[in-house]
Amino acid sequence: MSKDNERAVLAGGCSWIMQQLLRHRDGVISTRVGWMGGEGDNPTELTNGGHAEVVEVIYDPDRLSYRELLEYFFIVHRPDLGSDVVATIYRSEIFHTSEAQRVIAEETICDVDASGHWPGKVVTRVTQAGRFLVDPPKDQDYLQRFPVGCPAPFPRQSEAGGVS
Repeated sequence: MSKDNERAVLAGGCSWIMQQLLRHRDGVISTRVGWMGGEGDNPTELTNGGHAEVVEVIYDPDRLSYRELLEYFFIVHRPDLGSDVVATIYRSEIFHTSEAQRVIAEETICDVDASGHWPGKVVTRVTQAGRFLVDPPKDQDYLQRFPVGCPAPFPRQSEAGGVS
């Protein structure tokens, strides 16, 4: 990471989807998926210890400001849906890495609420970043490697009426 690049850690639903959405913004240098915000060192989807799925974003602040990154983040996920709706691991949370990021995050949340863009009040938490627990290589860049996404959890019906 260049000394001029900055780091953001964002939770906004499935990390594979969020990584795919965030990676293409001009100014984003790299992204990695992982976990943050809970207890334990080996979170999984089933035993997450309160961690959220997160995306670590390394970006060039000369090309993309933290505020611009957050504005995009608030467009591409539902920040008005709480953990009771989307589950704790898919919650909306900004893990700030500095006091300046905390202030910008809180100001952005107020502005998003005032905009009326979402039907409900933004429930995104703003929390000091802790240790980033990076996912293994098999979970990185998932939707680039598997563009059709996850396999269906049930057999699909073909147009002819059979199971495919």
